[in-house]
Amino acid sequence: MDMSIQITPRRSRALGLLGVSLLLIAVLAGCATPAQLRPGSPAADVQKLGRPNAAYDLPEGRRLAFTTGPFQQETYMVDLAADGSVRQVRQVRTMENFARLQVGKDTRETVLHEFGEPWKVQPYTLSRLTAWMYPYVEGGFFPSMMAVHFNDAGIVQMVQNGPDPRFQGGGDRRD
Repeated sequence: MDMSIQITPRRSRALGLLGVSLLLIAVLAGCATPAQLRPGSPAADVQKLGRPNAAYDLPEGRRLAFTTGPFQQETYMVDLAADGSVRQVRQVRTMENFARLQVGKDTRETVLHEFGEPWKVQPYTLSRLTAWMYPYVEGGFFPSMMAVHFNDAGIVQMVQNGPDPRFQGGGDRRD
């Protein structure tokens, strides 16, 4: 009596789909994101995120910046205590956070520590201002761009919101 299993083309496709599905589930389950961290998470959990885009010293610890997504629309700031445990995790590219910027008071350094590295730096020669461009998602669905304008001394002079130009004109452009 032959106990072998016949692999037909139909079974082969089904097994292939099952294998791909299981692999995808395993990969996604293993992906660590800053949003998964909670206050009190140990340093080992933070290390699973990989290398941050930037790190800033705080009076009692460090702040790590993780910019995520193909369009860099989210930046998570992970504040660490002196022992490396998580004190706070925030997605900082929001309208509410941008609204806290103070014209004439905030500097390049304070903006950098609050929002991380800009996606693009745009000089405006005639006005002698330089804008740091921060893509974000407004209202949960609208791709927007916040431009924080600095004078030559590095002081915020203007904050402007508008549509993300990468999504205008019939498609997405990542540059």
